[in-house]
Formats: sequence, structure tokens, C-alpha cells
Amino acid sequence: MPTGKSAIVLMLAAGIVCAGALVAQSAWQPSPHGIGFGAPKSKQWVQMVSSPQLAVKASAPASAPKDIELRFLIQDGLHINSHTPHSQFLIPTALTLDKTAGVKVARVDYPQGVDYHFQFSPKDALSVYTGEFSVLVRLHAQAGHYTMHGQLHYQACDNKACNPPETLPLQLDVTAR
Repeated sequence: MPTGKSAIVLMLAAGIVCAGALVAQSAWQPSPHGIGFGAPKSKQWVQMVSSPQLAVKASAPASAPKDIELRFLIQDGLHINSHTPHSQFLIPTALTLDKTAGVKVARVDYPQGVDYHFQFSPKDALSVYTGEFSVLVRLHAQAGHYTMHGQLHYQACDNKACNPPETLPLQLDVTAR
């Protein structure tokens, strides 16, 4: 028969198991409205608004690379951390493009974030994007048609809470002539 601390641990463990079973059997579902941990996991708070059809000049050894502007729109009332947030604990916005034969990504340039002060921490500014923002991608491409895949990784927040980080899948159709 358990005594002292081990009896308390066993009672706590039994309570957690029972509570977990009750939640698993319930009809509880995350709220489709609002932000925070009750929001659906698959919600995209950012969408790409520029055309995924890209026409670029084919690169020759002496030709300059082509800068492509990818525009994104953040849902009203939300912000996402910039690519260079002020704290190492914040999740930066990051665009990655998979390697594609015939196309080389030379550089990705992000806009500068705007510093905002929020009620939950009025003394600390957060570097964020709101509304629409653009990311410039410098490409070198051989003549041909290519499909590039990638993703935009971000974390959307409102003035009170943050959603779990999301990844927006991207597909770009690049034609180089």
C-alpha cells in the first residue's frame, strides 16, 4: 500500500488519466472563430496574392539575375513577426524554396518590419508585418519551364494571443526565355 508522497503521485496520475479519458469521449472541438490555441490547426492566416506564374529572362553567364516579387496578405486584425524579430524567442517569417534543376535562388530579401507596441508588453516593441508585404527573390534560370515548390513559415498573432506556427505551401511556375 503506497504511503506519503507516492500516494499523492498515484492520485494525481489517476486524476489526469480520468480527465484525459473524459475529454477524449466528449464532443469538444476547437472553436472555428478567434485566434489562439482554440483555433483550428489548418487555418492559414496569410495567403500569397501575387501570381504564381513567373516569366523571367533566361540567365547567360553575363546576364543579370531576375528579381521576383512575391506578395502576401495577412488577415485583417493580425500581425506576423518580421524576418528579423527583436527576440530570439519569437518565430521569424521565413520563405524557403526547394532546389530546382535549372533555377538557382541567389538571394531572398525581406522587408523591414514595423515596430509595434502591444498592450501585453507596452515597453517592448515587436518587429512585425501587417496587411500586405512583399518578399523579393533573386533568381538565375536556364531557358525552360520549371515548377518550384517552397513554403512561407510564420506565426500569426492578434493583440492578445498567438496561433501555433503555420507553413503556407507555395508552388511557382517559372518560365525562362
